[in-house]
Amino acid sequence: MKKNNTASKNYILLPVFRTNISKQESPNVARFLTMLSNSVEQASAVSLASRNMHQKASDDIPVVVLDSIEAEGAKLIRINADELANFRFSYPGLRLIKEKFYKPAVCSPQRIQVQIEQAEIKTAVTVNITDTKGIAVADVTVVIFTDFQGRKGASGVTDLKGSIALSLDRNTAERIYIYPNHSYWGYFNKAVQLTAALNIQLEPIVLSFKDSLRYFYDTAKFPKITQKVRIGIIDTGVGPHQDLKVAGGKNLVRGENETDYQDNGEGHGTHVGGIIGAYGQLNGVAAGVEIMSYRVFPKDSGASNFDIMKAINEAITDQCDLINMSLGESQVDEGITSYIKEAYNAGIVCFAANGNDNRAAVSFPANDSLSIAVSAMGRLNTFPPNSVESGSVEEPYGTDKDNFIADFSNIGPETALTAPGVGIISTYPNNLYAVMDGTSMACPAATGMAARILAGNPELLNLPRNQTRADEIVKYLSVNIKSMGFGNLYEGKGMLQPPASK
Repeated sequence: MKKNNTASKNYILLPVFRTNISKQESPNVARFLTMLSNSVEQASAVSLASRNMHQKASDDIPVVVLDSIEAEGAKLIRINADELANFRFSYPGLRLIKEKFYKPAVCSPQRIQVQIEQAEIKTAVTVNITDTKGIAVADVTVVIFTDFQGRKGASGVTDLKGSIALSLDRNTAERIYIYPNHSYWGYFNKAVQLTAALNIQLEPIVLSFKDSLRYFYDTAKFPKITQKVRIGIIDTGVGPHQDLKVAGGKNLVRGENETDYQDNGEGHGTHVGGIIGAYGQLNGVAAGVEIMSYRVFPKDSGASNFDIMKAINEAITDQCDLINMSLGESQVDEGITSYIKEAYNAGIVCFAANGNDNRAAVSFPANDSLSIAVSAMGRLNTFPPNSVESGSVEEPYGTDKDNFIADFSNIGPETALTAPGVGIISTYPNNLYAVMDGTSMACPAATGMAARILAGNPELLNLPRNQTRADEIVKYLSVNIKSMGFGNLYEGKGMLQPPASK
């Protein structure tokens, strides 16, 4: 019978059980996975006929093996869709999972501008961006909505003169968002009458400013952690920055240099790393903690679920205590779920960002039952007036009415904690500083505070690396949580509190 000419796609092969975790794994499956591992370097088509799996020689299934996690772990393969059913019946001890891609859980301009529909042109506006000294600011993203609900408007990036020309369908801007990459606070305004020239000044970042993170966690007064606590950051890479010391790591992006685990240039992972462990001109929540950087994001692209799985596996090998995953997507991925479980079985607890989809359901991997899901909260007067953050204020308010859950933060019954995630000042590559918003920022705030709390219990950290250790870590953290009065869907149990000083 003639087969359909269906294009090949990437899939992940995953055993039902990992042999180093469970003795129930079929020895044939183990041998089969080892055979595929030996084919990774060639990345060539391998015939899977007669491979000790009781398959007839006439049932050849051509597979290209692209990458592997250890000899008996997951494999990234390329296979023609016509062969999938044949494969499933030939190798019932293996799972086939589609390769898919994840995005950082930061509230970025891309999350707004990507939905904009260009409207009929009626008004031409040139937006000029300067700092408070009148110096032009280049490479700033400008987003103007004339109809926010209808997603009508225009957007662009300022040139070297700090200017961008936009064409709009009305002479009134319902909302204006300005997003600098670093060094300045963003800008937000409503109901602005548009003229031929719109001049906007950005306020520079002052490191002594008390943002929401420093309001709740006075990091400048926290003692440096001396007890060894290791955190794996699965992100865009970390550093370089004068306030950050990275103990080690690995670049897990297929085809890239494994030793290049610094930031890919987007700044997200460096910002996350600074919230956790910066020490210098700006202090993070857990200064002194060991940071391991696991880069999974290529430049300007999503992170493969397979690379995230590899990163979790590396964190297990490197004996991390906590893992921070400020990333997510809506659908559950059983491949990543399997490795989160392996991390938990190795005594490691994973923290994950709830997602920034405007109060949508908690995203994955935060909604995994073994993850600690973190929502983002903010506080009034911890960001300048007319900053982007002023547009994130929304009910519910907490017991203290100046506290709020960010309008972008995802919520739901899977939420375990909340943490500051609105207007967070942190490190940015090449010794710069930036303000970012998102559950991406709340997650490392919680992870860092968890590390600080655990540093006070070396006996717990020295337990054998198994599920009991992870269970005890979660239980120990639970007694250091305070409800902020938002309700469980928004804050879970509440916010981690600094340990009492001795």
